[in-house]
Amino acid sequence: MVRYIKKCRLHNTTSNKMQWIVTTSIINKKTYLMTFITWAIIITDVIFGTFLDALGKPLNSSFGVILFITMSITVFFAGLYALRDYMVALRKDLEAPSFFNRLYKATPIFLYALLVIFGAIIVEMVLFSQYSTFLLILIVLISGVAILFFGFRTYKFLSWFKSSVNKRHNVMILAFAVSSMLLCISMTIATALDTKESVFSRPPSIDPGFHSSNSMASRHLSKIELVIHLYGFLVPQVTAIAIAETVAVAYFLRYFKDKIGRATFWTLIILPPVLFLTGIFGPQLLTTGSEFVYTLPRFLIFRVLGTAGWVGADLVIAYAYILVAKTLGRQITSSHNKIINYLIIAAVSTILVSPTTNNWITDNSYPPFGAIQRAFLVLASFLFSIGIYSVALSVAQDAELHHLARKYAKQYALLDTLGNAQKNAEIIGKVVKLIHKHADAMEKETAVESSMLDDNEVRRYLDLVIREARPVG
Repeated sequence: MVRYIKKCRLHNTTSNKMQWIVTTSIINKKTYLMTFITWAIIITDVIFGTFLDALGKPLNSSFGVILFITMSITVFFAGLYALRDYMVALRKDLEAPSFFNRLYKATPIFLYALLVIFGAIIVEMVLFSQYSTFLLILIVLISGVAILFFGFRTYKFLSWFKSSVNKRHNVMILAFAVSSMLLCISMTIATALDTKESVFSRPPSIDPGFHSSNSMASRHLSKIELVIHLYGFLVPQVTAIAIAETVAVAYFLRYFKDKIGRATFWTLIILPPVLFLTGIFGPQLLTTGSEFVYTLPRFLIFRVLGTAGWVGADLVIAYAYILVAKTLGRQITSSHNKIINYLIIAAVSTILVSPTTNNWITDNSYPPFGAIQRAFLVLASFLFSIGIYSVALSVAQDAELHHLARKYAKQYALLDTLGNAQKNAEIIGKVVKLIHKHADAMEKETAVESSMLDDNEVRRYLDLVIREARPVG
């Protein structure tokens, strides 16, 4: 895969009218549409929570209830539709009888359980003009499954990095491991604090008369809990999004630096996280570090910058994965088609994870805007753990196998036998078998397929090694 990223020209596998997406036999335009609808509704829910102090009154009405019902029905229909296609694309990956594969397969069940909870909330609002706080607690606890997804993938990333031959070339793997670990820490803290807050600081039911607020003061956290929230939830989450994943994607995109231009490359990589970090931490730098002042009215412009920054960063990263998928598009083999599915899922998970990890559910607005984004954390973490893991490991495995191919070529003095065609063919055959053996072992260890499992791919790469090493003259 690495060689194709370096050598292939951009190619679109879809029609001229849909040049900005790439499809496969499973993930089609309808899948993209349903995913976009899901993302748009989640983003809308995040905006309501982020700017609740400005939008709260218009939403606390019959119009708000109708809007919430419409958004809830639409997002679950679109999300479950899209998930069906992603599960089909990953079917073979989920066949191994392991606890975590069973957990992945249970993802639709979690979403259906959350759908039932939303149905109960809607019925209570329509019939009694209130909803139970207990139902929000259930949403928080079920969404805690994301901790297992993030935690397990952190372990798998770190295991691969530890066992890799050339750690210096696997900075991307380490960066993704750090990103997953920070998200795991962030969501663990959020789940604990949100549960505590809902149980001890909220009434049993929320009605239109409840004074909802997105300020930290409304959460009734102690000074210690405020520090934990700031440095245990916010800082890890921001660092994961703005730094760790940006480093990983910059490493991933470096193959395209010459194609898109150095200035464009650095602008796309640096500008979104800079806006994000400025929006989030700018207010903190202007006040005290022990309080979360992001939601104060006088810092509204920072909220605008922060929101635009992380949405922009997500879209840039998603574009990176789609760009690579397009590049591989003209080399359609069974393994490449599978890798393209991974890349699409990685792009989708990137735009879903950030908004779903926003923590506005404890605002307890009426209706409960903020609950939608938290409910879809399960779907986002599932796609993130599968898509990002598979893409990163596929690239890393190919890079390591290419390194081994060069090593074996030198070991067998391949370049010294170019004049003897028979001997050359025998040595290439030995190298192909050795590389194939390593590739097969890697696939069994990681459950991620490499393009180097194809003998023809190995031979093409060895030919490239020989041509590069051939004396000029």
